[in-house]
Amino acid sequence: MYISDEEIYMFQCFLLDWYDKNKRNFPWRYTFDPYKVLVSEILLQQTNVDKVVEPYFRIINKYKNIHELAESEDVFLKNVFKGIGLFYRADRLKNIAGNIVNYNKKVIPDKWDELIKIKGIGYYICSALLCFGFNKPYAVLDTNVIRIFERIFDIKSEKKRPRDDIKLFEFAQLLIPEDRYVDYNYAILDFGACICTMYNPKCSQCIFRFNCENI
Repeated sequence: MYISDEEIYMFQCFLLDWYDKNKRNFPWRYTFDPYKVLVSEILLQQTNVDKVVEPYFRIINKYKNIHELAESEDVFLKNVFKGIGLFYRADRLKNIAGNIVNYNKKVIPDKWDELIKIKGIGYYICSALLCFGFNKPYAVLDTNVIRIFERIFDIKSEKKRPRDDIKLFEFAQLLIPEDRYVDYNYAILDFGACICTMYNPKCSQCIFRFNCENI
């Protein structure tokens, strides 16, 4: 799909302006600590963000780094996830930590080619770690972002798992600004969670309502 530089610039400006007025604050944001980002991203999967704060603190207060997490107690992690569901994530979090420790000498890699090779880390977590953990210009792409792309730009994936569609990822990367890329990623995630929701989107409050395919 063709999109002009002007359209990209306007999308960025509108979205960042909205974010400056409506940003949400969470303890893992702007830490630029890849360990804390990894823990938060696993907790946030398919879970209401308000339920994640307490489990997040329980994990990072008990296990201070990726090495300690790799040797964590299974019972403790499963108990943490008990209140938010999807118990398999406890094993997934520990397994990713173990894979990182074994693969990269106890250090979370800061390069895409190294991160993506680690079992359990896909496109989204890889991008989130590089952007939110290492302050690098990588665009995040999840179901909320994909929905925004479909509605505003009428771009759709033909893949069974759109979040792994390299074309969508390239499109997302095309939209990310050169400077405020961390703000931009948080902005598009917040916008999808608060305004451009799956059900009952707040179209009357949408800054892109005049360009939306959903209306």
